[in-house]
Amino acid sequence: MTVIEPHEVVSCLEQDKAGADGQAIVQLMFLDVDLMPVGTGRPRFHEVTYPDRSLFNGIAALHRGLAHGEDELDLESSLIRLLNVLLTRHADAPGAASPTLRPRALRHVREMLHSQLNSNIKLDDLAAVAGCSKRHLIRSFQQAYGVPPHQYRTLLRLAGAKSMLIAGRSVAETAAELGYCDQSQLNRHFRRRFGMSAGGYARTAR
Repeated sequence: MTVIEPHEVVSCLEQDKAGADGQAIVQLMFLDVDLMPVGTGRPRFHEVTYPDRSLFNGIAALHRGLAHGEDELDLESSLIRLLNVLLTRHADAPGAASPTLRPRALRHVREMLHSQLNSNIKLDDLAAVAGCSKRHLIRSFQQAYGVPPHQYRTLLRLAGAKSMLIAGRSVAETAAELGYCDQSQLNRHFRRRFGMSAGGYARTAR
C-alpha cells in the first residue's frame, strides 16, 4: 500500500512495475480533508510504502463495494474506520480529540435514522443534522449508543426485516421496503448478523 502526501507527484514504484510485467494497475483513493482528525496539524507519513495486509484487504474490499454500488452510509463508515487504522498504525496524528457531541444533537441523528430507514442516507446528511464533522459524528454516536450510525441503522433494518418476514412478506418485498438495493444485499446483512439468509429465517420462524 502506497501513501502519497498532498502535493507529491504520483508515480508507479519500480517494484509495482516489476510485479506486473512493466504495467502496474493501481487503485487510487483521494481523501477529503474533512475526514482527517481535528487538531493542530495534519498527519504526517514517514514512509511511502506500507506492507500492511489487513489494511490493504480492507481498502480492496472498500473498492469492491464502491464498484458494486453498496450502501453509501456503510461505505463511508468503512472508509473512516480504515482511515483511523491507517493513522493509528502508520502516521503521526497531532492534535487533541474533539469533545463529544451533546445528547440533543445525537438524538436528532438517531431520529433521522429511524424516520428515513428506507432512504440512502449519507454521512454528510447526518453530520449536517448534528452540526459537526463526519469523523466526530461517528465517534460521538458510538460513545452514546454503542455502535456507529451505519451499524445502528443496519440493526434497525434487520429488526424490521424479521418482523416483516414473520408476517409473511417476501424477501424481495422486505428488501425493497427497507431500502436495500436488492434482496441479495439483505441476505448478506442477514447472514452476517444471524448466520442464515433472510429466506431461511422466514421458513424457520413461520
